[in-house]
Amino acid sequence: MKLKEKYSVIGGSGFMKIIKNKYLIAISLFFVWVIFFDSSSIVRCTRIKMNIGNQEELKEYYREEIKSVEEKLNQLSSNKDSLEKFAREHYLFKEDDEDLFIVENPN
Repeated sequence: MKLKEKYSVIGGSGFMKIIKNKYLIAISLFFVWVIFFDSSSIVRCTRIKMNIGNQEELKEYYREEIKSVEEKLNQLSSNKDSLEKFAREHYLFKEDDEDLFIVENPN
């Protein structure tokens, strides 16, 4: 009898009535499903938006790199002296009668 009396006191409280409400349970489960488990969940959408932002930054970076490389290519193709200078600096080209000394920074 004591257990039954305790249950009736707990069962009669407003908190237990809210917990036992089947509509509230269904709606709660629906929101949990949509937020975490669905194929288009809020968590997954947030990750995708962050990834899109990172990809946009990379896209802008590579566009600027392409512009700088195209400018360098135009300079090299328009002037023979600049092409020779580029080849000597980057690929260590030299003529047959020249000596090449490489000086490196101690950094």
